Amino acid sequence: MPNILIIDDDYSIRSMFQYLFLDEGYEIKLAANGKIALDCLSDFMPDLMLIDINMPIMTGPEFIKAFNNLALGRPELKNIPYIVLTGENITNAENHFKFQKNNSCKFFLPKKTEHSVILSLVKKNIRAT
Repeated sequence: MPNILIIDDDYSIRSMFQYLFLDEGYEIKLAANGKIALDCLSDFMPDLMLIDINMPIMTGPEFIKAFNNLALGRPELKNIPYIVLTGENITNAENHFKFQKNNSCKFFLPKKTEHSVILSLVKKNIRAT
């Protein structure tokens, strides 16, 4: 059963995605910021991550940088795909945070993207377990 790590400071967003993916049979771990997400990686191996940008304590970009550094010493973390979700204007957020789609960053989407679209993208991009 694939694992998804949902990183978002908004409880309602975390809960909404949690139930969406639980209904599809995924194992879910929730984190309210990047620091908590890094702590989750000690006992949870995600096959895909959903990452918010603006969060307290450790933002999405800060988490991704720390995650990439952590993956240097933990090969099992390399190439875990992630989808960045934001409540901001996509173009402004991409420019501000210098996000670029790459091998791991599959999509950069607004949080208001239809659930069926996000679910479909997750299914297509989840790392094979």
